[in-house]
Amino acid sequence: MSLYRHCLMKSMNYMKVSRSDFSRLLHRMSVLRSRSFSSLISSRTSFDLGRSPARDSSPNKDYYYITTPIFYVNAAPHIGHLYSAVIADCLHRYKQMRGFTSKFSTGTDEHGLKIQQAADAAGKDPLSFCTEVSEKFKSLFQSSQISYTDYIRTTGEQHRRAVEHFWTVLYDKGFIYKGAYEGWYSTPDESFLTESQVADSKDKNGKPIKVSLESGHQVEWMKEENYMFRLSEFRPALLQWLRENPRAVRPTKFYNIALQWLQEDLPDLSVSRQRDRLQWGIPVPGDPGQTIYVWLDALVNYLTVAGYPEGHSQWWLAARHVVGKDILKFHAIYWPAFLMAAGVPLPQAIYVHSHWTVSGQKMSKSLGNVVDPLERSQQYTADGLRYFLLRQGVLDTDCDYYDDKVIKLLNSELADTLGGSSEPLHRSKH
Repeated sequence: MSLYRHCLMKSMNYMKVSRSDFSRLLHRMSVLRSRSFSSLISSRTSFDLGRSPARDSSPNKDYYYITTPIFYVNAAPHIGHLYSAVIADCLHRYKQMRGFTSKFSTGTDEHGLKIQQAADAAGKDPLSFCTEVSEKFKSLFQSSQISYTDYIRTTGEQHRRAVEHFWTVLYDKGFIYKGAYEGWYSTPDESFLTESQVADSKDKNGKPIKVSLESGHQVEWMKEENYMFRLSEFRPALLQWLRENPRAVRPTKFYNIALQWLQEDLPDLSVSRQRDRLQWGIPVPGDPGQTIYVWLDALVNYLTVAGYPEGHSQWWLAARHVVGKDILKFHAIYWPAFLMAAGVPLPQAIYVHSHWTVSGQKMSKSLGNVVDPLERSQQYTADGLRYFLLRQGVLDTDCDYYDDKVIKLLNSELADTLGGSSEPLHRSKH
């Protein structure tokens, strides 16, 4: 038995409480820790977490809508996915304690070429493959006490209708046009890249390749006829939005990164793929030979959960997003531009966090260093792992994960502090 679990058992014996009662006590401590975490991130990043509904700055004062990214189902969940969910869960619970009516959305992103390829490699049809992996995310979140109110899958019919409506609005307003795209594309990132965003490299066999400067993933040259979004027209509006709302993207480090991107020209963005290359996705309305770009599809999920296209304003006016730094551009540049084009208000804030690494390296299946959050939550308990992530995570700096760090923190702050404080409490009753 680990020292951590030994101390917990010792604490239960001192207080003469059942395992279920002690679990509730530890969970309450986790909630109280969430309050401290809320104060911490509020002071570091100006999250404005302490306001009551009557003083909240959003137009819809009594409501709070927080989202995680929807997670890509090409692989099982890792500790970084749980970190996003725990942060959003903390904010959701905190706002509920402050008297808000809060909605908390999470889910899975299930379309795109990467999913199509992963399903083929697994010998499964795409929907069955997506369902299997999506259930792993749902199981992790339930076992980790993630108190989401909505779980969305982009393969759902309600989401398909929302995406089709959103596309039609953009097209009818003239912001989407048929054109030809020629340039670099990263399948692992599902991202179109300019020449300045790629660099020369070599594969494992020494063959020259091009890679994304941001992710390091290999890119391929692509030339095809598809639909383009007039992103170039929105650079002035995006700059104005950020300059007038310096707290729209937080922490400040990521706000400055978004501003820096806008110092350069924004090329129009390809928002579809030819159907013969990408079958697994939502067809373009009126053009079944094209598939809607996975990121346009995925981003609309936030509106879908709010009730788009009808009756969504109540929740949407209170929307905030929690995202990882690797998808900042999609949320701080592309998504606001899409919303501006559609005439939909922008989210109240975008909260960005950094990554968990292992020995200073990004987690990767190829490196074999992916930390399984379900396994760790069973080893350290759900509350123990939640506590560690909130206590040790730093939003604007990557953090290194290793098991000894978890054990030392839980022994020091939970087992020793909580366990030690329980004996005087027991003695005071006698």
